[in-house]
Amino acid sequence: MKRLISLLLCLILICSLGCMVVSAQSEQISPRYNNLAYTDTSFNIDSNGNATVYAGYTGYSGITTGAKITILLEKKNLIFFWKDIEEWVITSSDYYGNFTRSCAVSSGDYRVTITFEISGSGGATDVYEVELKDSY
Repeated sequence: MKRLISLLLCLILICSLGCMVVSAQSEQISPRYNNLAYTDTSFNIDSNGNATVYAGYTGYSGITTGAKITILLEKKNLIFFWKDIEEWVITSSDYYGNFTRSCAVSSGDYRVTITFEISGSGGATDVYEVELKDSY
């Protein structure tokens, strides 16, 4: 009887470890983009009310031919509503780029949505979107 219980406990332990390994592997899977290697973004409002957005991308040399980056800064208007404050559209014909945009804001909650549209010979245009928040 003790051997049977020990065997069952070992099987349960092995099965639970197998499930953990599978879930850990599935979290590491991310989509492969045709023309985009990676992005780097940040959004910060300093103590003087200056909102600064950074958007950078890197594609593949010889494959990525350009980018359109749209940055939308919004302020929380009511509980669920956001009001557009500023929008910047940046275009580039290089396989990489780093861009910073700034503006003064008043007190409140803000979010920025950065949309990368990266084109090239690798296939369809890659679209990648990031949302960041900060308060002043």
